[in-house]
Amino acid sequence: MPSPSDAPVPLSAVSRPAQTPPAGQPTPAATFDPTSSRRILIVLWLVLFATWSQFMLVAPLLSQISHRLDVPEVHLGWLISGYAIAMGVCTLAWGPISDRLGRRRLLMLASGLMALALFAHWWAQSYSAMLLMRVLAGAIGGALTTGTLAAVGDYIPPSHRGWATGWIISGFAAGQIVGVPVGVFLSGTMDDRLPFVLLGLLMAGATWLVWRWMPSLPSRPSVTVSEMLADGRRHLTTPKLLAGCGVGVCLFGGMGLFIPFFPLWMERSLLLTSQQVAWVFSVGGVAVVISSVLLGRLSDRIGRHGLIVAGSLGVGLFMLLAPLLVFWPAGAYLLFALLMGCAAARGSAFRALQTELVPAGELGRYLSLSATFENIGYAVGSAMAGWLYVVFGFGAVAAVSAVTGVVVLVLVRGYLQHT
Repeated sequence: MPSPSDAPVPLSAVSRPAQTPPAGQPTPAATFDPTSSRRILIVLWLVLFATWSQFMLVAPLLSQISHRLDVPEVHLGWLISGYAIAMGVCTLAWGPISDRLGRRRLLMLASGLMALALFAHWWAQSYSAMLLMRVLAGAIGGALTTGTLAAVGDYIPPSHRGWATGWIISGFAAGQIVGVPVGVFLSGTMDDRLPFVLLGLLMAGATWLVWRWMPSLPSRPSVTVSEMLADGRRHLTTPKLLAGCGVGVCLFGGMGLFIPFFPLWMERSLLLTSQQVAWVFSVGGVAVVISSVLLGRLSDRIGRHGLIVAGSLGVGLFMLLAPLLVFWPAGAYLLFALLMGCAAARGSAFRALQTELVPAGELGRYLSLSATFENIGYAVGSAMAGWLYVVFGFGAVAAVSAVTGVVVLVLVRGYLQHT
């Protein structure tokens, strides 16, 4: 790992374009430089680790939050939905800002704001205050998630983007492996707000690393509102680009249905403790690391579409099998690992595919548009999950979640197969 005292990497070390781009336009990566690329990925990995740790931590803590704040179960899903809705709406603005400011400045700004939002969780002593903190975190989180992915499109050539997105997604997995179990332990022994404060400290450190290690790209020309609307209209009327957004909605909507109440169901129906549930998530995180790193690189060689289809089939199958864990509670570790491994395979392939659908100059705007729909899908899914869980039980949640995989197959086969 490079020393923090080293000078920031010059742009010339990151890429050597084959031709000079128009004035004011950023230079996309054309050749792969292992040293500078790995350094950039360390920064993006840490940002995503902290971002996704604070997001994934909420579901395993719902039971403790419900007890501390005296919140009915039917309202708990909104702590996740509120985050996702705010993330989806605000991401529309972050995309053009990202294209204009550059990824480095955007990530510095957003990671600093996220650190402050996480520190503020300590004062969330009511349900409304906790919901407000999650909404604020979601409003900022859109800049971090889309910014890291757009940075891959800026700094990493297409020949290695599957490898790069696989490593970045492993940052999300590390949050499950380390962040969730440690957070649940700390919340159980102290306070459920403490893990968010500690993650705020980590995010503050990530802000400094972005400043020190991320190279700057040339600024882009300002994007007017009319140009942004025209781009959005074109993205939504181009079948291939619209299908890409639809796949993202299904991926996130399906996980939004399944994940929020899976921990609560394991505690109530499988009689697992909160710490055991955290270890289930940790094992799932190990599977994500292995799958995203190995299969992300594989997608560079065999193509993205097959992995998206195969991963969606696997996710749907294991979601349908989940209610049968009542006959074998210990199988939750294995089933969730398989489910998350399949989800990581399709996720890394899909993220790499997204960076290849539009030119680099409008990548931030397209990704922000897609992320808006994805997070609205996640919000709708998690809100619907609360109703399905209370009225029909977890079996209905699992079945509806699995159906989203069928829609993914239709969209990929019908519109993205020849991308």
